[in-house]
Amino acid sequence: MGAAHKIEINPLLDKNFLNAFVDGVVKTLSLMAGTDVKPLGPKIETKFESRGEVAGMVGMVAGNMKGTLTISYTQNSIFKILENMLGEKYTELTPDVTDAVGEMTNQIYGTAKTTLNQMGYQFEMAIPTVIQGKFYISQYHSGTTLVIPFQITGTENIFFVEVTVQV
Repeated sequence: MGAAHKIEINPLLDKNFLNAFVDGVVKTLSLMAGTDVKPLGPKIETKFESRGEVAGMVGMVAGNMKGTLTISYTQNSIFKILENMLGEKYTELTPDVTDAVGEMTNQIYGTAKTTLNQMGYQFEMAIPTVIQGKFYISQYHSGTTLVIPFQITGTENIFFVEVTVQV
């Protein structure tokens, strides 16, 4: 293993960096859950805001870059994904739902990490955390957050991928 990739600019400005996460979401949900999604217009934010009732979060470390990947689902969006994946209807956030959120976060991060590491980053493995309910994350850094909404094809259901980095 070589030296860690030195990040000179904010990777949120690199289209290939962003596409690794978009592709990770699209591929993972298609393969794992039989769910087609499309990204909507991304936007940059300076403060984290809770966007759903359940979220998977994983810390990201590569060289001098530290950040988080957060995937926030409304109840309707996660219920639709799980219905497509398991053929069962869910009406409340059960331990099975939160387990699925954690596993999807792990799979999405793993897919993006593989692509990013092929680009020269050296992201490490991390264990996702699942957060349920309305939440606020206090950031102790000057990082920037890119928010990418995704719409589940054929529905009004939207969920959010948020990548926060500090270089």
